[in-house]
Amino acid sequence: MIRFVDREEELALLHSQIERKRAGFVVIYGRRRTGKTELALRLLEERPGIYYLAGRRSYIENIRAFQGAAAEFLGDELLGMADFKGWTDAFAYISKNLRDGSVIVIDEFPYLLEKGVLEEFQRVWDTILSKRNLLFILIGSSVSMMEKSVLSYNSPLYGRRTAQIRLEPLKFRYMREFFPSYSFEELLEVYSVLDGIPQYINLFSDEISFRENMLENYLRKGSPLYEDAEILLKDELREVRRYFGILEAIARGKRGFTEIKNELGMESNTLSRYLNILLGLGFLKEDLPVLERKKLKRYRISDNYFSFWFRYIYPNRWMVEAGKGERLMEYIEESLNQYLAQVFEEVVREIVTEQTDYGRAGQWWNRKGDEIDIVALNERKKEILFGEVKWTNRPVGWNLVEELMKKKELVQWNNEKRKEKFLVVSKSGFTKKCMERMESEGIMQWDIKEVESRL
Repeated sequence: MIRFVDREEELALLHSQIERKRAGFVVIYGRRRTGKTELALRLLEERPGIYYLAGRRSYIENIRAFQGAAAEFLGDELLGMADFKGWTDAFAYISKNLRDGSVIVIDEFPYLLEKGVLEEFQRVWDTILSKRNLLFILIGSSVSMMEKSVLSYNSPLYGRRTAQIRLEPLKFRYMREFFPSYSFEELLEVYSVLDGIPQYINLFSDEISFRENMLENYLRKGSPLYEDAEILLKDELREVRRYFGILEAIARGKRGFTEIKNELGMESNTLSRYLNILLGLGFLKEDLPVLERKKLKRYRISDNYFSFWFRYIYPNRWMVEAGKGERLMEYIEESLNQYLAQVFEEVVREIVTEQTDYGRAGQWWNRKGDEIDIVALNERKKEILFGEVKWTNRPVGWNLVEELMKKKELVQWNNEKRKEKFLVVSKSGFTKKCMERMESEGIMQWDIKEVESRL
């Protein structure tokens, strides 16, 4: 059973839509496995309603299957045998037999989309459902298709929804609820390979080590986490070999357009097309340095599960296929700290963004290769924060702080009037000399305990 964590706000929104005592139309969308279906089913445990999971069926087959779900809920044998010719007829009959406050959920709505279906659902809403005290929910895992076909200005359904929910993966701070006995480092390891995907997290057990979980659920032929990345990508993409090559290159650190192009020997126009598709489907994100231009854009894989899979699993699938999961785990462990460092940086940036007065926070870099892990801005106070984050087994010394204070001169923002603050974060703490200097100069320092206390 999937544990229901950090979805109370979304569930409350759905209940509030019903309690308005008039028609509600909610769109729920987001990456697969984030718990969209679980959210709807949890609502249906508390409110009466129909749940239908659309499939790769013909138009009329989907209508018949929807009739079956409705007939079972209503206890109406005649409904199950009715010969409706379209969605409008089916909804007209079903809605008359539903009590006020009932819910109708259609999951994986994009599977229904063929010519004329959106216009038909527009009629269903305008002429039938909008006249009743019912909550109508459409769910979709294809982010680009839901945004284009349901939410966009050009959609026949535009302007009709009363609420929408883009369900994101869980934040790192919720890992503790699933793994109460794990150390901070073990929690970060779990998050770095699964991200905050509830369905994946529930495959791991708090009662065994991270390593044992990996061998059982990730590095074994037939295990869900070994296979799911390929399943999800093939479900969305054609010519997967090209896309897999791009994602593998990015996972290995080739994040700039030119770097990816040179790595793969691809034409610029071809690569742009593939990148735009991956961005549209939500598999990639674009990053820009704080305060810098689009020419310095980088690409990154949108979640840790795919990032880990393309960095370690995809290029070494032969090991899993040959039953050499132990050997692959040893290889992963050799460089896992380097990979964890990137995830840790992102966790710290998230804390700075959510728990401080800085409205803009992110990474900074320039063409010469200079980088600062955190640059955060408070426009109102004309205050800028420079931060360095280290995931190493050695305490941080003063030389790193000095280097940060030199690099901050490269960042052009209110140079004459700005107030400057500094933050240094270290997995292994700080040398005594470094601590004394930072305290005397008012530099914030966070160790693992401080980071964890802020989650």
